[in-house]
Amino acid sequence: MEKIEEWFKTKKYPHIGEPLKIKDYQRVKLYVENPDNIRKHSFLPFIHKAIITRKFRANKQNPSKNPSKKRKRKKDKPKVRDTFFASHLDSMVFSKYNHLLSHAYEQFIEKLPFNESVVAYRKIPLEIGKKGNKCNIDFAKSAFEFISSNQDKKLSVIIADVTSFFDNLNHKILKRQWTSVIKETTLPPDHYNVFKALTRIKYVESQHLFEAYDKTIIVERGLPNSSTQKIHVRKKMNGIKYSKEKKAIAYCKKEEFLKNNLNLIISQNNKTGIPQGSPISATLANIYMIDFDGFIFEIVKNINGFYQRYSDDLIIVCEQQYESYIIKELRDAIKSDIAKLEIQPNKTKLYRFEMVNKIFKGFQVNENTNETYLKIPLEYLGFTYDGQRVLIKTSGFSKFYRSMKGAFNRSASFALNSKNPDKSIFKSRLYSRFTHKGANRKMKYRPLPNNPKQYEVTKEYNWGNYLSYVNNTNEKMSSINGDNIIKKQSRKVWAKFNALMKVHESKLKKNS
Repeated sequence: MEKIEEWFKTKKYPHIGEPLKIKDYQRVKLYVENPDNIRKHSFLPFIHKAIITRKFRANKQNPSKNPSKKRKRKKDKPKVRDTFFASHLDSMVFSKYNHLLSHAYEQFIEKLPFNESVVAYRKIPLEIGKKGNKCNIDFAKSAFEFISSNQDKKLSVIIADVTSFFDNLNHKILKRQWTSVIKETTLPPDHYNVFKALTRIKYVESQHLFEAYDKTIIVERGLPNSSTQKIHVRKKMNGIKYSKEKKAIAYCKKEEFLKNNLNLIISQNNKTGIPQGSPISATLANIYMIDFDGFIFEIVKNINGFYQRYSDDLIIVCEQQYESYIIKELRDAIKSDIAKLEIQPNKTKLYRFEMVNKIFKGFQVNENTNETYLKIPLEYLGFTYDGQRVLIKTSGFSKFYRSMKGAFNRSASFALNSKNPDKSIFKSRLYSRFTHKGANRKMKYRPLPNNPKQYEVTKEYNWGNYLSYVNNTNEKMSSINGDNIIKKQSRKVWAKFNALMKVHESKLKKNS
């Protein structure tokens, strides 16, 4: 069987037209690798979804505790992230050009001094010549280790978040940097057509498309009396949020859309912004920031500091005497012609690390009033660090517990409405997703195309669950922590899991 290239990644999300499959590889490969095809390629509109994340914060006006003895929290302004999904063939085009550009970007910066400071969306090996790449745990660890190794100094740590990063990328700067990375004087026609698709955005609201077909969607179903054959049928659905559960594969066929739904297309002709969510957007963001990364790195290097950028989050560590200078240079540089972006003051957090009563302590500082908050440690890439130990942010565990609770609710609902006479919960998947029983990495197997009853080894892994991440973090951060404090953060998982199991089994027993 021919080796499938890395850029060919099939997805199952519903879009205009049905998903691509492994059997389509040769056809797609011949198409996307021909620059003349891409020069003339007509991109379908993206499908837009707003992903809303709930946020809660401590209710300082009401210090009383709830019945579970935890402090009360109140809803904060939810975080809204606009995500754009490309059609399946368009996604392959973006993926192929992402492959080309990421390779060109790596060649471009491999000998530049800031190569190791840009860490997001790149494959940075743990050790040269060996398998395995670094992740956010390793990147955070390098920052914390720099701080820890300079305990003889008074340090400042600046955490900044570029405002609406993807929405504000300047198209002229992007085009210039894109051209520079591929070592051309102007964008070749095929690259330029991809550039236009990402900067002259055309999209359709997912809800509008769903309603255009009377709240129906094309789903995949098994063919009666066959274990392998599938059929595609249009079904009524209560809402888009159930699309994965119902195995939805498409809103409509391409021909249907072009004939009936062109009026749904929304066009953007802004001078800034690229769609967040396309396979190529992350690499383009790194390409865009080349001049900025080089400028800031040199400034920080000259004062023996530390600089790292993870997408739109960046961290700078310097001695306290340079604190004001660095903050000013950072804000001036991001606004200048090398970036034309912005870091708002409320998107900047300042921390200081120094000896407090003979203990190396890290704490937050109000940049304007110089007021110190000794109980608020440094937060970076999902971790906290107070100068003594690294922990996973509590919000990470909160999200995990919410996911666990939701999965139990769905499983109980399926059991209650299933044809299974004993109305029991399907437990194995829950154990796999939320307990140590599913935390080990396992090689994936897939059925052979010519014999579905036989399986072959793939190069893919089932990477475990959130507890795998906890264990990995505990191991990697042990050189700083000196113990298993991170692993201890997960000690309540098993008890909460079994409590939920008991509650839902009891409810099902009453309703059976």
